Amino acid sequence: MTHNLIDEIQAENNWRDGELATFKVNPQKVDGSLWNRMCLPMIYAHWEGYVVSSLKLLIDYLNSLKLNPSEVPTNLIVLGLGTKYNSLSGKQSFDQKVVFTDSFIEIFQKKISFKKDIDTKSNLNSNVLKELCTVFGFNFESFKGVIGDIDRIVMFRNRIAHGENSILPDSENIEKYIVSITQATDLLLTEIDNFVSNENFRLKNQEPRCLKLCG
Repeated sequence: MTHNLIDEIQAENNWRDGELATFKVNPQKVDGSLWNRMCLPMIYAHWEGYVVSSLKLLIDYLNSLKLNPSEVPTNLIVLGLGTKYNSLSGKQSFDQKVVFTDSFIEIFQKKISFKKDIDTKSNLNSNVLKELCTVFGFNFESFKGVIGDIDRIVMFRNRIAHGENSILPDSENIEKYIVSITQATDLLLTEIDNFVSNENFRLKNQEPRCLKLCG
């Protein structure tokens, strides 16, 4: 991994590794059950925080390239249109259709710019991760060894957040979840590295698409 973006992502998130390591040792000798319950929401927070901060750095990089929309894959065109699709929800008036069409035409008339809105739905389970992988063209299957633990972490975090007192993870499980989250963040970094190194943000073996506005 030699690309500056990868180094930047690693530097931005190095502190997370140290904090996750602290969760394994309970330095203040808090009651074990309480400590483990406290750790689960924080483990989830590090998972979501890493994904969001890393993808925002990736979007910064894509924006710096000033890409021509005619040369990027369709999934990135959709990302570029962003919330403009919201106008198509429900029954649309003719005026709403005009507004959306104007937005679609406009994106092809200038360099594409991506907003740094990473929607995790505050619930970054395997379904949301799969959706984010689809957005950027990452290989979701590479996460198959850790998605079970990711879903369990999200489930337990949600139940704790809603006041359930029956969640009593042991230290072995906490360590297992930390290992899985660490693996997941490494896998995401690899996917971003492949995306950048292979220039998967550009159309491959195809003529640049064009938007025919007349004739």
